[in-house]
Amino acid sequence: MNDKKDTAVKTAVKEATDETKESARDVASDYRAAGNYYVLGHLVQFTGLTDRTLRNYISLGILQGEKINGLWHFTPEQVEAFVRHPAVRPSILAKKNAIVYDFLLDTKKKTHQTCIILNLPGEDEKHLMEYFAYAICNGDFHDFRFSFDSIEGEPRVILRGDTQEVMKLVEDYYKR
Repeated sequence: MNDKKDTAVKTAVKEATDETKESARDVASDYRAAGNYYVLGHLVQFTGLTDRTLRNYISLGILQGEKINGLWHFTPEQVEAFVRHPAVRPSILAKKNAIVYDFLLDTKKKTHQTCIILNLPGEDEKHLMEYFAYAICNGDFHDFRFSFDSIEGEPRVILRGDTQEVMKLVEDYYKR
């Protein structure tokens, strides 16, 4: 009986994965319908921390989550608690600041690069974070950096990468 259930879950996941490749907006809708879980790849995007660092935080008990079918899953509440944790917050801020600093210090860029900071007051933080994270995770971006934060309740997004890719992502966000 468990084999049937496992097969059904794997089939549903494969079908959901195929469907989510169509657009970031479809992905965000699938995310909400799938029970509001994030996986490690999303947290890597949100925080700028490495997969290994996040796994270390899990083993220390700082990042709480649930392992489902071999993958770590996290609720929005668990992610929020994690990014606000006093032991984690300085690392996340350092990674976010490094996106801009590294861009400014790199004087030998081989391609057209852009770094843009969007302050988006009045926007829904959760929706904004999901939109950019899913668009980037499921898009065809090369050497792309993303950061999301909320400064005193004002959502902030930092995007760095190929100029055309950054501008397309921003344009798509405003068209939605």
